[in-house]
Amino acid sequence: MDPADIAEVAEVAAAALREPGHAGRTYDLTGPAPVTPRGQADAIADALGEPVRFTELSRERARAEMLRFMPEPVADGTLDILGTPTPTEQRVSPHVEHILNRPPRPFAEWANRHIAAFS
Repeated sequence: MDPADIAEVAEVAAAALREPGHAGRTYDLTGPAPVTPRGQADAIADALGEPVRFTELSRERARAEMLRFMPEPVADGTLDILGTPTPTEQRVSPHVEHILNRPPRPFAEWANRHIAAFS
């Protein structure tokens, strides 16, 4: 998955409200390139200048942890959604660039701007 920068989500929303031609439209907002959770951890580690460990959990282990604080149907539904991204979910959308007239910012840039949250 390629998460969209929340600041860009706000910029797209503002443009959609201010500019004509967006009424009734739906946009997929993504960053410029696919990035895995491990890639996100690596970008945060680079921004911090220190290692960040990424530990992938099995579905069973993740479910057991989630059941500590959420009902079973919610845990199972969440894991169904997050478990294996579909090709559509892995696709990079052109919408941010089309609406903002510039490429979306990469995840690493977001990590650098928000480094205080990880310190």
